[in-house]
Amino acid sequence: MTQPTIQFIPLRNAIASDASTTLDLIVRIIPPQPETNLKRPNLNLGLVIDRSGSMQGQKIEYAKKAASYAVQQLLPTDRVSITTYDDRIEVLVPSTVVEDKASILRKIQTIQPGGSTALHAGWVEGATQVSQHLQPNSLNRTILLSDGLANVGQTNPDLIASDVRGLVQHGVSTTTMGIGDDYNEDLMTAMANSGDGNYYYIQSPEQLPNIFASELQGIMATLGSKVSLGIEPLAGVSVVDVYNNLEKTTYDRYKLPNLIFGNKIDFVLRLKVPPMAQENPLCQFRLAWDVPNQSGRQKMRETLQLPVVSSAQLSEFPINNEVTQLIAQLMSARAKEEIISNLDTGNYAAAKASLATARQQVASAPPSADMKEELASLDQLESQLDAKDYKKMRKQAAFESYQRHRSRS
Repeated sequence: MTQPTIQFIPLRNAIASDASTTLDLIVRIIPPQPETNLKRPNLNLGLVIDRSGSMQGQKIEYAKKAASYAVQQLLPTDRVSITTYDDRIEVLVPSTVVEDKASILRKIQTIQPGGSTALHAGWVEGATQVSQHLQPNSLNRTILLSDGLANVGQTNPDLIASDVRGLVQHGVSTTTMGIGDDYNEDLMTAMANSGDGNYYYIQSPEQLPNIFASELQGIMATLGSKVSLGIEPLAGVSVVDVYNNLEKTTYDRYKLPNLIFGNKIDFVLRLKVPPMAQENPLCQFRLAWDVPNQSGRQKMRETLQLPVVSSAQLSEFPINNEVTQLIAQLMSARAKEEIISNLDTGNYAAAKASLATARQQVASAPPSADMKEELASLDQLESQLDAKDYKKMRKQAAFESYQRHRSRS
């Protein structure tokens, strides 16, 4: 079985017959567990590595380790290319099938730091290497690593993200990895969102090999890409809020992360349900995705329907703690976006107030390990604010908000 399933988890498992109901709801998308004999699609990877002067020392050494790890995990039927950039672009390894790993690994070891950061041109060349060898049954991805600001060539984040989005239409996705505290997280996030890939904030060079391992394992376990979720309210129901901050498609559907075997996706929204005399369909959800080795878009639909009881009876229904906790985490993610806006305008008192509001919301949710972890994150952000470490604080807040809205912890 390779079809995902959709599970509905409401705050209370009923709606009222004699009053409007505010219904918080988790729409949980559950990809199947991987089959033991499942053959993964071939990979077509383009590794794009920043070799600017700021990568000197540990950063470049760990970047080489990470790239070497990625190559070592590939099969002879996979393809890989390696592009490096400073103010010049070099295709160190043109796209090739991974038959001679030793030769590729030797070339990786020759990477040395140099000058400025032509990030856009480096990404373009890496993506070109991937796009020249597209196959319908392959997973095609460019992985971009940078520790600095794009300061050579195209530097406009909107235009760069537009280029990334255009390449997705041709089947090439983009993941971005920012290392340290001097890169542009807004650009890296925009590229990942537009590129149907992932974004990582790597605080220390030592994390690089593990992050590469996580990304590679995720690509290998991809069940579906270009995933979208459409919402169609029925019977007078209205959508009051969508707690996940996600981009939309041109068809007004929400862009979801890739479907990964064994990894659930939680989409959380609030519905306003009018009084219902009898049980009726309340909302229909349409999930769609592309499968690497199949032509045509895959689609499935599920309809939400709940029992109808009096408002007095409804108040006696138990509240689902999981819904409350997840909403608290998503509201904390929103507060982190407010913090970023406040940092950008120098309003540090407002940033502190947003932290306090988020902490109060999380603390009022039913306790759990996730709530404890979220409180610890807010404490760390406050320590960074007090220490005036604004660059690190902004990156941490942006990354954690990005991860939470995409249902990644």
